[in-house]
Amino acid sequence: MQPFVAIDFETANEQRRSACSVAAVRFDNKGEIADKVVALIRPHHSVDYFNPINTWVHGITADDVKEAPEWPQIEPRVREVIGELPIVAHNMAFDGYVLSDLAELYGLEPIANRRFCTVRLARRLLYEVLVSRRLPEVFGHYFPDEPLTNHHEAFSDAYACGRIFARMQRDQDWNTLEELCPPTGSHVSRLNAVSADKRNRARAQDLIAIYGNSDAIEGERIAITGTLQCAQRAAVQELIRSVGAVAEKNLTKKTTMLVVGIPNPRSWSPGASASRKLNMAQKMREEGSPIEVVTEEEFFRRLLD
Repeated sequence: MQPFVAIDFETANEQRRSACSVAAVRFDNKGEIADKVVALIRPHHSVDYFNPINTWVHGITADDVKEAPEWPQIEPRVREVIGELPIVAHNMAFDGYVLSDLAELYGLEPIANRRFCTVRLARRLLYEVLVSRRLPEVFGHYFPDEPLTNHHEAFSDAYACGRIFARMQRDQDWNTLEELCPPTGSHVSRLNAVSADKRNRARAQDLIAIYGNSDAIEGERIAITGTLQCAQRAAVQELIRSVGAVAEKNLTKKTTMLVVGIPNPRSWSPGASASRKLNMAQKMREEGSPIEVVTEEEFFRRLLD
């Protein structure tokens, strides 16, 4: 087995550089933990507001990180744990870009190690047995007697991702994993080249041209609440249908994903439409629903992979 490092970030808001928690866990050639770093992070002052959606997901608040170090104080230890090893994340399209965006924000040397994504690998290896490739479902497939606890806690998610990747290595040879998960830099760069202005005026055909080849949300049943920034809701619903998912007008017991658009996260308050839908989603999840709540930014970021 090839040693590697599993990494997970949680962010304060929709900005990838707003990291508020990190875990980097090194696994040795036996698939066991050899080293780790787990830390809260105080976000940079330019992105230090906490979107209530993000707090709803991971439970971290501004008070929790007010005495925490910023990324430049944590980064050397993270770099030490990673060394020259490959980096693995469950949805590298998110965690990998948090890592890169933090380096750019603080003017640090990028960590350019080979990256693997267990979401991408699960889509290719488990397409016949799993509809959802969310971390709890993939972990539960490989380890049915070990339910994932504390999902969206950085160490718990990094550890689960590492266990999954170690199991994938046992089931597949290394060359196969490299072929199934090639580097994605050129693909992402091409998509990021689309100007923000164009996205803000995007029609359904614009969105489909950018994201239409994705299979990241195939089979999901997706509802939308709040005002979206990149396009009208109808255009996003057409995109959802074009990539093999179901666009639901209302939140139902069958809904698997709620996309929340909030024009100004600083002014979000209980009682708003998005807040009521979040409360409903939370109640559904407490009753056993697998519903996932994501921001608009996270929804489109997922489609990039």
